[in-house]
Amino acid sequence: MSKLDSATERFKAALDRLEAGIHRQLLRAQSAARLENEVNALKEDRAKLAEELDQMKSEARRLNELNERASETLANAIEGIREVLAAE
Repeated sequence: MSKLDSATERFKAALDRLEAGIHRQLLRAQSAARLENEVNALKEDRAKLAEELDQMKSEARRLNELNERASETLANAIEGIREVLAAE
C-alpha cells in the first residue's frame, strides 16, 4: 500500500469518526429539544394546576363559611323549637 493510499484510508476513517460525532451531537440536540419541550409543557400544567388548586381552596373556604352559617341557623332553629315545646 502506498503512502497516498494509507493517507487516504486514514482520512476516510477520520471523516467517518467526524460524521459519527456530528450524528451523535445532532441526536443529543434533538433529545435536548424534546426534553425542553416536555419541561415547558410540565411548567404549563403546573401553573394550571396551581390555579385550579387556588380556586378549589377558595371554594372550600366559601363552602365552609356557608356550612358554619347553616349550622348556626339550624342550632338557632332547634333552640327555638325547644323553647316552644318547653312553653307548652
